[in-house]
Amino acid sequence: MFLLIGRFGLAVGALLVIGGALTVFLNPPGSAESVISVVTVGIGALVVALGLLALLLERKRHE
Repeated sequence: MFLLIGRFGLAVGALLVIGGALTVFLNPPGSAESVISVVTVGIGALVVALGLLALLLERKRHE
């Protein structure tokens, strides 16, 4: 179960980080869109970290 959650978390997190990082550079600094893009990158990084944690827990469970 954790394997599926981890893979999904990595995929969604990577999508958020890549999409947010691209829009950070396209929007002018200090604008509301730029701030939202930075927040999106942070949330994506958190989701990636949780996905990795789920994968590590699944690996430990099978040992």
